[in-house]
Amino acid sequence: GSYEMNDKLVKTVVVSGGSGKMGNLITDYLESRDDFKVVGIFDPSYTEGEYSKVNNLENVDSDIVIEFSPASEINDNLEKLLKTNSTLIIGSSGIEEKLVANLRSLENRSIFVIPNFSVGAALQKITSNIIAQSFQKVEIVEKHHSGKQDAPSGTAIDLALSLPDTIKSSGIEGDFYSKNDINDKIIMSLRDDKYMAEQEVLFSNEFEHLNSEHIVNDRRAYLFGVKLVLDNVDNFKGFVYGLETILNRNISI
Repeated sequence: GSYEMNDKLVKTVVVSGGSGKMGNLITDYLESRDDFKVVGIFDPSYTEGEYSKVNNLENVDSDIVIEFSPASEINDNLEKLLKTNSTLIIGSSGIEEKLVANLRSLENRSIFVIPNFSVGAALQKITSNIIAQSFQKVEIVEKHHSGKQDAPSGTAIDLALSLPDTIKSSGIEGDFYSKNDINDKIIMSLRDDKYMAEQEVLFSNEFEHLNSEHIVNDRRAYLFGVKLVLDNVDNFKGFVYGLETILNRNISI
């Protein structure tokens, strides 16, 4: 639970997937704040070090669990975390639909499912939904480093599902890409270590094109989104999906 330090309420945090690149980055970031305290790491490859090793997620009693495990482990982890009372901040992709529905139905706790912690990706989703009202066709192209297990990316799937039915895709020509149809939108995926995380959304109609390209150059980009969620962790109750839900409150056009 929380405790007070120098009259400041400090929330306790367990980082799941804490030995991964994002896990390390988030743990270091939490260390820089005086309103959160990392009290444990859950990760099969974590050896006891600065933080205590959490062996069973079902027994976690920290205020917050930040979940950044690989897509292959996320569903098992969430089944266990549902038995806790912790606020969940979930950054992993690959969550099964029935689990998302389950998370959505929980009213007495706060759960943030954030497919992408990058503010650029959230803004790309918001603007794409505005552009889609005026264009007939869309193609989504996403490129990630070869260590990314899932294709298409959770971000691309999330975008495709959010776009209206009125807009269609035909796909683009390109070798090396895997091609997936999600919600009648074609997503082209490429995995190569030339990229970290990139996504293009290509809109067209008969007479014009409008493209949006988002490139992450450094994983530290995601810390802006992590900060946004942590700063707002008490302002939202229940189920929150996507960084854009938090951003939308602050956007005025």
